[in-house]
Amino acid sequence: MLEVIVQNPRDAYLAEKYGANRMEVVSAISEGGLTPSYGAIKEIVRASKLPAMMMIRPHSFSFVYDDAARIVMERDIELAKEVGVQGIVYGGITADGDIDQALLEKIIEWKGDLDLTFHRALEATKDIEASYQVLRTYGKDIKQLLTSGGTASALDSLPRLKRWIQDSEAQPDSFQILVGSGVKPENIATFQATLNHTDYHVGSAAREANDFSKDILKENIDILQQQINKD
Repeated sequence: MLEVIVQNPRDAYLAEKYGANRMEVVSAISEGGLTPSYGAIKEIVRASKLPAMMMIRPHSFSFVYDDAARIVMERDIELAKEVGVQGIVYGGITADGDIDQALLEKIIEWKGDLDLTFHRALEATKDIEASYQVLRTYGKDIKQLLTSGGTASALDSLPRLKRWIQDSEAQPDSFQILVGSGVKPENIATFQATLNHTDYHVGSAAREANDFSKDILKENIDILQQQINKD
């Protein structure tokens, strides 16, 4: 399963046309990806039949959210249900650098039947292994964990990612690992040589010149999919 970041209807159209399996819908990618507007998500879902995962992130200051931000997130999840996305992408931590379990439990309650991906807020925790184990306790409610394994590029965390993928294989009713950050057409074979994995997430690597202002390229999607689906 190859998930591609999209920001507008053209991105969504090209992602489907060129063979992506799913899209993560965000705004403000220069800020790391924030919640898309109502108009954007509505038109993106109209432009593509790909399953859509909608980012729920009201600001880019940190992954710590106060009561005002939580109200906004609840309203945005209501919007996600209204427009018909497959799920939401969320991550939140406490000021002390732990997983915000109280907010996570609220997100799980608010999302209803929507799928939930917990995103790379995990990498911002003070102890990634301890935080990973906390998330495992919510494994029946979290569909996927989007992670680099704790490094800027996932390529530098292959041993940890391999271990986490093995955890998921041993517990198929828990969340699956979605490998992201630093995944590119030119290194996907290296990832696969170690991980032999099925689920990857890409952003600029799907595009011309690795530039979010440029179009998604068929050639890039083809190379990624060929390696992901290689026997």
